[in-house]
Amino acid sequence: MMKARDIAYLVREKLHIPQDLRLADVPATLRTKPVSPSTVKDVSTETPDSMPLLAQMAVDAGDGRPFVKWWHYFGAYEDQFAELAQRSREGTLDRPLRILEMGVWRGGSLDLWRQYFGPEAVIFGIDIDEVILSLGIDSAEVRVGSQTDEVFLRAVIEEMGGVDVVIDDGSHQSKDVIASLRIIFPLLADGGTYVIEDLHTSYWPTWGGGFRRRGSSIEALKELVDALHQPYYARSGRRNSVGIERDSLRSIQFYDSVAVLRKWACPEPQPFRGGDHSRPEASI
Repeated sequence: MMKARDIAYLVREKLHIPQDLRLADVPATLRTKPVSPSTVKDVSTETPDSMPLLAQMAVDAGDGRPFVKWWHYFGAYEDQFAELAQRSREGTLDRPLRILEMGVWRGGSLDLWRQYFGPEAVIFGIDIDEVILSLGIDSAEVRVGSQTDEVFLRAVIEEMGGVDVVIDDGSHQSKDVIASLRIIFPLLADGGTYVIEDLHTSYWPTWGGGFRRRGSSIEALKELVDALHQPYYARSGRRNSVGIERDSLRSIQFYDSVAVLRKWACPEPQPFRGGDHSRPEASI
C-alpha cells in the first residue's frame, strides 16, 4: 500500500507542482497547463534574403558549436541591435561594446555573438557548468559561477570594464531571473540593454512560475510597466519586487518569451501644445 507522502509526490509530479509551493500559489498552479511546442524549425525552406542577418549567421554556423535559440528571437534581436551591431562590426563606436551572456551551455551562442557584434566587442559568457572551461572557446571570455552570486557578477563586470548588453539565457527559474536583474541592472551602463530570454518558463510551475503566479519573473516585469507609468498615479510607497524605478528605466518591451529593458533616466512627462491655441476651434 502506498504511503501518503508517495501519493503526494506522484500528484505533484503529475500536476507539475514544485516542492516549495505556497498555499497562495495553488490557484495559479491549478489553472496552468504547461505546453511547449516541440517542432524544430526547418530552415531548408528559408532563403537568405527572407531571414534577419542574425538568423542567416545562425544557419551558416551549422557545423559550429551547438546552441539553442527559438527561431523568432533572431528577429527580435535584429529589431533591437541591427544598427548597433553593424557599427560594432565596422569599429565606428566610441569604444568597444561590452556584452555579457548568462548561460552559454556549449559556447555556440558566444561564437554567434562574436560574428554578429564583430572582433572589437568585449564578450563574456558565464555558466555554472565547469565544462565550458575545457571546450577551447576562443570567441569570448568564459567564467564559471552563478547568475545569482552578486560578488561573482560584480567581479566579472568589473573585469569587463562595465557592461552595455546583458543577455539572460541562464537557469530561467523565476527566482534566478529576478535576482540577476536586481543585481545587474544598476551596474548596466546608461543607454544599455538588458535582455531576458525564455520567459515562457515563467508560466510553468516547475520553473517557479504559473499563470499570474505571484513571484514569477513575468509578474515581476509587469510591475515595471507600472513603475514606468508612476507619474500618472499616486505613489504607493511600496517598491516593486525588482527594485527598478522610473529614474533608471527608459523602456520595457516584450516579444514572445523575451523582455528588453533599456536603462536611462525616463524624463518627466510634459504635455506639448501644438498649433495656435488662440484659434476659435480650440475652445469648441
